[in-house]
This record gives sequence, C-alpha cells and structure tokens, in this order.
Amino acid sequence: MRIISTMRRQDAIYWPPATADGFGRLSVGALVELVASAGACNARVRWVDTIEEFRDKDGNVEQSMATVYVPELPGGGEVAPGGWLWLGVRADLVDEAVPHLNPGAFPVKRVDKAPTFKANKFIRKAYL
Repeated sequence: MRIISTMRRQDAIYWPPATADGFGRLSVGALVELVASAGACNARVRWVDTIEEFRDKDGNVEQSMATVYVPELPGGGEVAPGGWLWLGVRADLVDEAVPHLNPGAFPVKRVDKAPTFKANKFIRKAYL
C-alpha cells in the first residue's frame, strides 16, 4: 500500500536497545537515521503526540507519550522495545551517544506489526 510510505514524512533518529559491554555497563547501539534517501524506500516516520494506553509484555497497563509509525530499518532490522526514538535530524542532536540527553527522545516500550490486506508489507507502530 502506498499510503504506508506516503504518511511517513518526518525524519527521526533511532538507537537500538542497550547491550552490556565486557564490564557489565549498558550502552545503546549506533544510531540509525530514519530519513529520506535517494533511490531507496521511504525510511521516514510519522510521529503522533498522543497518549494511548497499551499492555506491556507482562500484561500491565501503561501509557505512551507518543506513537510512531516506523519503517523496516535499513538492512532489514526492526525497531525494538528498549531502543530510543527522537524526532529530528542528526545535525540537531545534543548528544549522539546518549539518547536521553536529547530533549524529546523517548524509550520504545512496545512495537506492533500488522500485515496489509495483501500481506506483502507491514505497518509498524512503536509506543513511546
């Protein structure tokens, strides 16, 4: 469906979930720019500032600060819970290595993935 890529017109930055280094300290992965690129599929997002209730993996009710329609990541990866999302371009970041130092960056709490009617594409929605 063309509407999936058409509705995503905002640039964002995604940091994959934290992993432990050799000393047990957690650090996020290298940032991924979700921006338009020439000749490639639309890798942008649609960021909606809305409060929604959802259930986490343990069944507890939580509230999201925003919901974001996200693409499949370059290289075939997926946005995952535990990662971070921030609306904007890389040049405007305060800190590239520590996501929570950037005002407006939120942790991804849940990701839903639903197929289109033809089941050849997916709509991905991240709850922040």
